[in-house]
Amino acid sequence: MVSAIVVEDHPLIALGLQQILENTSGVEQVQLIEPSAIVDIAHSLAPVLVVYGMSDQSTHNCDLLRRLHKRLPNAAILLLSDNIWTGMPDGCGVVDHLPKTASIDRIEAAIARALPLPGRDRQAARRCGAAAPVYPSTCRGMLRFA
Repeated sequence: MVSAIVVEDHPLIALGLQQILENTSGVEQVQLIEPSAIVDIAHSLAPVLVVYGMSDQSTHNCDLLRRLHKRLPNAAILLLSDNIWTGMPDGCGVVDHLPKTASIDRIEAAIARALPLPGRDRQAARRCGAAAPVYPSTCRGMLRFA
């Protein structure tokens, strides 16, 4: 069993993700935080699943992602964003990226794949360049989904 953190500034989306995670086998507790609270997360080496709903309005998404990974280096991070990042920092912990408009079934499947279960080697997937979408190593900008 692992804990999960939902990082989302929209309350309805946060509550929906919380409900999905609470109904997911292998997740024991779910914490909701706003992106600005990432700086307050205590450092932990425990495996945790983070569902990070990136804000379209924040210019600090890349910096917050770096801070999140620095505080939770063993986190498996699922990004939800209506932007495709063309550059993210190396070693950021991202294991998958979906649009916020993805279906519930697709989000549930991504959560199941991202769960940091014992015996599942996620080291390679924790590097941004090794995740399913391949990202360059610097944080340069983003493109909209078509």
